[in-house]
Amino acid sequence: MNGVDAEKIAAVERAIGYEFKDKELLVRALTHSSASHSGSNERLEFLGDAVIQLAVTERLYSTGASEGEMTERRQKLVSHRPLKCAAERLGLTEAIIKGVPDIGKKALSSVYEAVAGAVYAEGGFGAAVRFVARTLLSEDIPAPENFKGELQEYAQGRGMPLPEYDTRRCGGTSNEPLFLCDVLVCGKSFSGTGRSKAEAEKRAAKSAVEALVKD
Repeated sequence: MNGVDAEKIAAVERAIGYEFKDKELLVRALTHSSASHSGSNERLEFLGDAVIQLAVTERLYSTGASEGEMTERRQKLVSHRPLKCAAERLGLTEAIIKGVPDIGKKALSSVYEAVAGAVYAEGGFGAAVRFVARTLLSEDIPAPENFKGELQEYAQGRGMPLPEYDTRRCGGTSNEPLFLCDVLVCGKSFSGTGRSKAEAEKRAAKSAVEALVKD
């Protein structure tokens, strides 16, 4: 493996829970461009980024979250910090093959993406999903909060009429409209805005829940 410590490679395989048939593929995933530009992990990083995005999206979809909720939560899950933390937990900091001492802050999240890409390249999407689930999504993703349902239960529990939602467009552009929703419940009015009617209603309900239910 071009002089790479076989024990180091074996330790990485144990940590990530996947044993490569092609060890050179894992070596490439661990190789920073400062050590070898032509043999670096940049192509695997590109592949891994897409694989992680899809694996996380698949998990979020299973929670029943809305499109807006999935987008927001996916952005947080696949950003630099969680990927960096995952790489650190796996011990990839010491495993990176580099040509200079300082390779920058992005190197750890990049090597995690490259390893995900390598797992996908050899083991397929199922193996990659298991890797991401085990190393990045090890804790269950909670189902989204149902503020509208909670507000409805609050009103019903007090013998009051169901919440009434008045939603209309209040600005934005043709491509990115902005909606305003007013919800009337228990004689009080609360508002929320969003890029869709559903999002505006959810935020209005959230405002009401936070004011009424969670006092």
